[in-house]
Amino acid sequence: MLPIYTRIFSRSDYGTIEMLTVISSFVGAILVMGMDSAQSMYFFKNKEEGKSAQVRLVSSILQWRLLWGTFIVLLSTLLAPLLNLFFFNGNLSVLYFAIAFSSALFAQVMSQSSEVMRLLYRPWSYIGITISQSLFAAGLIMVFVLGWKMGVLGFFIGVALSSVLVSIFGWYLAREYLDFSQLQKDLWPKLIRFGAPLVPAGLALYFMSSADRWFIQYFHGPSALGLFAVGAKFSMLMAFAAETFRKAWWPIAMDSMHNADGPETFRMISRLYMGLGTTMIIIVTLLSPWLVELLTTNEYYSSWPIVGILAWQSLFYGFFLIASAGIWKVEKTSLNLYLMLASTAFGLVLNWLLVPKYAEVGAAIASAITYLFWVVISMVVSEFYWKIGFSWMVFAIQVSCGVVFVVWYIVEGFICNLYITLIVSLLVMGILLLTSIEKPKLMSLIRPFKTE
Repeated sequence: MLPIYTRIFSRSDYGTIEMLTVISSFVGAILVMGMDSAQSMYFFKNKEEGKSAQVRLVSSILQWRLLWGTFIVLLSTLLAPLLNLFFFNGNLSVLYFAIAFSSALFAQVMSQSSEVMRLLYRPWSYIGITISQSLFAAGLIMVFVLGWKMGVLGFFIGVALSSVLVSIFGWYLAREYLDFSQLQKDLWPKLIRFGAPLVPAGLALYFMSSADRWFIQYFHGPSALGLFAVGAKFSMLMAFAAETFRKAWWPIAMDSMHNADGPETFRMISRLYMGLGTTMIIIVTLLSPWLVELLTTNEYYSSWPIVGILAWQSLFYGFFLIASAGIWKVEKTSLNLYLMLASTAFGLVLNWLLVPKYAEVGAAIASAITYLFWVVISMVVSEFYWKIGFSWMVFAIQVSCGVVFVVWYIVEGFICNLYITLIVSLLVMGILLLTSIEKPKLMSLIRPFKTE
């Protein structure tokens, strides 16, 4: 939908949408209260007690979401005038906030129904719920924005209404696990005890990933934030790859932690992931000027340098599951909170230093460095508990090669002769691919060619 949105919304409008979405995401982080993890944990734990116990669990969590969520939405809406004055110069009415916050609540309700489908191993129902929300939202946004000329407000009405409709659809599919004949409040203390400790870590991760938006909005306004938001959307090419890796790697990682060859597996994957991931960043950076020009308007074209910089954030986010292996192995997961809090504080300082002067580019740099700091300190702590033997030299070479190329291309490479750019790109990617393979394995690959 990005090609359409960038043609119907100005940079300022797009920035307003992004900032209000970021604020709503904060409300959403509070609404979750760790109940998604609690549902996954106790759903299978209650399996031995029969389906009725699972029905009580799912119904109890949904009832808690609706009551707790309504309270948080009302409280957040009461604070809307302050948020409006601080971030939007009083340009929005309370209605914008009420609809955006309500949308966050119904998104949680919808998400719970899709998670029930996932826990029941019903992939098509799960996919149907998630995809239908996106399709309904896109269609309704077009109706309210283009048909009824409601602008930014129409965007949030479309998103909110789609969440309501798909929530109804999702819970219709999951109706056999729904029982509202009584209030299942006796389960709440246990669920809250499990979920509440997860909230600080969720909020820390939220601020790590969204602090850049808050600083841009405060120092430079919605127009700069709109430019940043478009660049961030294109960098999601890397985010998609990183998230795919995380889902595929985690089961393998859990198994490898308990095998004798676990350290070797983690060393191999760390080199491959960073080498191939950095290569992908180079490709995304090379394509970013043409992608932005092709899919947006001239108003957003200057966002292309942000794409390659923000791609590092996603790369490091995916690498965290490798970097933190030792923490998971010895079950010291409480340390993740302190690592994220330290990284969040570091990121806030970087944003405060870079955003006022360098605007959206400074924010992108701050975010990338923050996530690098996060994985580095996680690797240090992880190695203390479980010696994997990560090659810091290889890691530094891979990151340095990628960073130097991205900086060169943004500053000078884009205007260089095409052949020079291609030669430099291939040279850097060659180095990255060579460092992705350990020397003994690399020599075994080269040896047959030497004997010919």
